[in-house]
Amino acid sequence: MEPIKVAFLWHQHQPYYKQDGEYLLPWVRFHGVKDYWDMVRILDDYPRIKQTFNLAPSLIVQILDYVENRAEDKILKLTKKRVDELTEDDKLEILKNFFLANFDRMIKPFPRYLELFNKRGGFSFSVEVFNEVVTRFSSQDWLDLQVWYNLIWVGEYSKYDEPFKKLFEKGGGFTEDDKHILINGHYEILGRIIPKHIEAQNRGQIEVSVSPFYHPILPLLCDVSIAKVSSPEIKLPKVKFSHPEDADAQIKKAIKLYEEIFGRKPVGMWPSEGSISEEAIQLMAENGLRWTASDEEVLLKSLSLVENGVNERIRIYKPYKFVTPFGEVKIVFRDRILSDLIGFVYSSWSPDDAANDLVNRILRIRDEIIQREGEEALKNSIVAIILDGENCWEYYQSDGKDFLRTLYWLISNDERLETVRLSDFFESCDAIALKKIFPGSWINANFNIWIGHDEDNKAWDLLKRVRDLLVREISSGRHSEETIKRAWEEIYIAEGSDWCWWFGDEHVSAQADEFDFLFRKHLINVYEILGYEAPVELYHPIKRKLVKFFIVEPRRFIYPSIDGMRKKNFEWEGAGYYDVARTGTAMHQVTSIVKRIYFGYNEDKFFIRVDTSRGLTDRNRIEVHFVEPCEIRIEFNHEGFSVRKISRRNKQEVFDLKYAFGEVFELEISRETLCAFGDLPRVKFHIHVYEDHKALERWPRDESIVVSFKKKVR
Repeated sequence: MEPIKVAFLWHQHQPYYKQDGEYLLPWVRFHGVKDYWDMVRILDDYPRIKQTFNLAPSLIVQILDYVENRAEDKILKLTKKRVDELTEDDKLEILKNFFLANFDRMIKPFPRYLELFNKRGGFSFSVEVFNEVVTRFSSQDWLDLQVWYNLIWVGEYSKYDEPFKKLFEKGGGFTEDDKHILINGHYEILGRIIPKHIEAQNRGQIEVSVSPFYHPILPLLCDVSIAKVSSPEIKLPKVKFSHPEDADAQIKKAIKLYEEIFGRKPVGMWPSEGSISEEAIQLMAENGLRWTASDEEVLLKSLSLVENGVNERIRIYKPYKFVTPFGEVKIVFRDRILSDLIGFVYSSWSPDDAANDLVNRILRIRDEIIQREGEEALKNSIVAIILDGENCWEYYQSDGKDFLRTLYWLISNDERLETVRLSDFFESCDAIALKKIFPGSWINANFNIWIGHDEDNKAWDLLKRVRDLLVREISSGRHSEETIKRAWEEIYIAEGSDWCWWFGDEHVSAQADEFDFLFRKHLINVYEILGYEAPVELYHPIKRKLVKFFIVEPRRFIYPSIDGMRKKNFEWEGAGYYDVARTGTAMHQVTSIVKRIYFGYNEDKFFIRVDTSRGLTDRNRIEVHFVEPCEIRIEFNHEGFSVRKISRRNKQEVFDLKYAFGEVFELEISRETLCAFGDLPRVKFHIHVYEDHKALERWPRDESIVVSFKKKVR
């Protein structure tokens, strides 16, 4: 029986957080302790599973800095500080930062940590609340919080070993000694990460690929004008940035570090954010790289450049190649649906259901290939599942390990499935030549996340200005070779994709200010290295004030008819809305069903409308969960609705609603039913989307939409 080949590529990456001798953010350490070690360690138990791990060089150098130099981050310094030495500012920083973790999986399960979370004011980020809380926290509270925030980032494969097991069992009443034992344990785990990848690669179970050094968007470095191919109306920066030499330097630096660490040349490259173009691929070939990868939509648009008609999605399961003057580069294209299921959907399922669903979907792809082309075609077919290897797991039970263990067991024991390293597959495959490459990324096959918004464009203009200064200074001959090298390093860091990820409206983070500061500081550093005073503009934030997620408030009362029809959009004019497309965090979900949630009200009624990217079938259900002012959970489908929960604050029994489950989902519910009467009440709600009794999406992902009623909306 010919198996279908499955290629998992886990992309492990962090931007360069170090500034003035310390790491401003702790994510290299935390994800190292929780994810980067665990993700490769689990393979010891499943020798038949082969995978590709992509390690960004900016991540590698930071891990090594922690291990070799006992580097510290801002959170670690606040952790190490004795409680009796904490200043008021320290305590406010701890309250702000020491609960930045998934509530359901990493806070709620631990009674003492949950107690501290509630005592801190729950999800509040109010400075006024924090100032009051500071006076109520005891010395033991601060010490327990220092320990717990670092303890919850210990991964599944370490938490049952000492010293972590004893600390979890102790639960509270921690000592300064406990704290230092925990910190030393973090360093010990970090020290295992790179050696474990070397070991697994040397025994042939994994392949380690690489990204451009500081994770830049290669096509944009080569020429920002290429963004107009996918988005003709995009607004570009004022000054054109076109420096393929920088893209080449980022690739060369990555290869050099890889050779130093792994003792061999890398064969493949996952380009930052799956971003490819013909010029970027030619640079890869010129530097000896032989494979790369991108997203399925990039392939389908590449095929459309030279072929008429609609390309069938089944074509994403073939290997391709692009021929350059420096040789050919082979390419696989990720199955976006399967990748996003792992990234965004399966975390709310039981591990067994999720693993079985993924395997069954892969087997259905295998059946379709056999039906169309015969079983022999499986020899030259591949399902590529590519996603970040760290960000989704905190949403999963057991940090995703129960899901992965079940998945790997199922694959290992099914002769119809075979996991492969990408280099091994490419050695024997017959790749199809692509005549053209459509320039794009794994997000909507364009570059709009990183360019086009006023904030993004300002960042590109500042980068260009500082880079031009450096080039002029080089020509002057006034600086030493070491000075110029240090200045270039700052430019390369500032070219990383992560800074513009957080500029614009697409993504939100409680630490957006820190990302903004880091980008500008690297540019400031260039001036300082060259002996100049940086311009005032670089000391002003680029990012607008943090918005928790993208919401437009209602502007006036609305009176829509509830019929589920799109054509009556005018009836919702003046409603507020929550835009799903602008709610990304460190992960970006492209394939969501829900596009936008509208909401509004009048004197008597509250309204919700859910617009979707595809039609809702009889397999779909929508649950609206009202949290305040009284709790009501109602589940809707094409046939009717059922009330799953009611928790009222009074004895009234009014239950008045209308709904339509058509082209869009619409709901009208009386304010009396919601207990939303009295002096300016508010409604707090979120929605869930189900298919075949399994949760697919929750919006907002971690919080709720809050609508405050006004006496009169104009």
